[in-house]
Amino acid sequence: HFVTGAIPASGYPTSSSYSNPQTVQMYFFITFVFLIGFLNNITQIARYLFNTIFKLKKKTIFVTVFNKLNQQYYVMLIALLSTLIILCAILLISFLWERRKCLRMQKRLFRESRKLEHTNHVASAILKNVHAFILLINNDFKVLKTNYYQQTGTRKGPEEKRVGDLLQCCNALSAEGGCGTHVYCGSCPIRQAIRQAFEQRRGFTNLEATLNMVTSENQTVACEAVISGSYFLLNEEENMVLTVHDITHLKQVERELKVAKEKAENADIAKSAFLANMSHEIRTPLNAITGFAEVMGSANTEEEKTQYQEIIKMNADLLMQLVNDILDMSKIEAGTLEFVYSTVDINLLLSDLQRLFQMRINDAGGKVQIIAEPSLSSCLIQTDRNRVAQVISNFVGNAIKFTREGNIRIGYEAKDTELYFYVKDTGTGIPAEKLSNVFGRFVKLNKDQKGAGLGLSISQTIVGKLSGQIGADSIEGEGSTFWFTLPYLSCGKPQ
Repeated sequence: HFVTGAIPASGYPTSSSYSNPQTVQMYFFITFVFLIGFLNNITQIARYLFNTIFKLKKKTIFVTVFNKLNQQYYVMLIALLSTLIILCAILLISFLWERRKCLRMQKRLFRESRKLEHTNHVASAILKNVHAFILLINNDFKVLKTNYYQQTGTRKGPEEKRVGDLLQCCNALSAEGGCGTHVYCGSCPIRQAIRQAFEQRRGFTNLEATLNMVTSENQTVACEAVISGSYFLLNEEENMVLTVHDITHLKQVERELKVAKEKAENADIAKSAFLANMSHEIRTPLNAITGFAEVMGSANTEEEKTQYQEIIKMNADLLMQLVNDILDMSKIEAGTLEFVYSTVDINLLLSDLQRLFQMRINDAGGKVQIIAEPSLSSCLIQTDRNRVAQVISNFVGNAIKFTREGNIRIGYEAKDTELYFYVKDTGTGIPAEKLSNVFGRFVKLNKDQKGAGLGLSISQTIVGKLSGQIGADSIEGEGSTFWFTLPYLSCGKPQ
């Protein structure tokens, strides 16, 4: 309409009732030239008649008649000239009036065009920055306009695509004819919703689907989306605007919140179980200490006193270990578990632990032998000595509980990128169905054994803080191997 100089209806002139300014000017110019030519012709005719009549020599009655006619002719000519002048004035006024209307219309058109440009600019900015794909489609599912290519950074092809082809539907891509030709297209929920909306001439909202999107690097990425459609008529043709919102991140956050909620619920249950277990675990050694301290005063022989003292000391050590485990667990929960790095002699550490646990076994009258197996003549690394010793001690302590005879080997191996520590025993082993749960909190494979079931869980956290890995291998009836690794990136290569 801007090209023809007309504005659409809604109170504005149309192309049938108003031409552009150039056409109006040409019309008045032709009219004015025509009138000037007509006036010139009348003047030439009058001059010719006047000359012809006065060339006659004889003054007859005809001369008198012609003189009268000539006078009448001049009167008519003057009247005609007056009429033509008035007509030209009217035409000139009409021309100026129409030109004024043209100028007003041009200004109005200019204002409307600026408004339209502003609206188009705002619409383009919205389509470019909105976090959704906008598709204008017809009832044949062809995409007429979209911001898909701007959002994904891909190029638009020469041919119009259908919805399934544009959104990388697996069925559409695998079919030779594209979207709508696959055998499963009839059961596609997106096609069904769009088709039903066209048939009922209404929109639809919140249709969830999984789509494949092609990025600017030509990588196909699966995303979860919510699709809504709005039906309308455009130039008496059925159209629909589809809005495709990518909710992959929202779904991921929803899943994470669900997992966090489950963890919080499990933590609440674990705290309740922790309080119940701790009340039992703390009362047991305290009752033993209190009871045998009272009995020791009434002992008759030194042998009885010595026996009671050993029982009291054993329960005191158990209570101390339990308190230490509780403190470590509270530090882990609060994220304040401390690590002090220094140069550690691993061979010396294994030797000290071997002597310590062998002494305990001998004092308890056990028949298990503790064997240290260093693989290098010298092994110095940068790590926290107390934490490494704590993990190995937890492994050895569990091995002693389940090994009646045989040996327990503690050692390490230097591999390409890490140090591999292990504790092998010849005990009863662990059933395969229980092996995956041994590092859980409050897990006790044998309810008769002393302990709160926190040692392996604490060990797993310590190894994780040292950037290592932890695990266990076991064959029931043959023994178990508990191991953990320290990467060279965190502790350095052994010296």
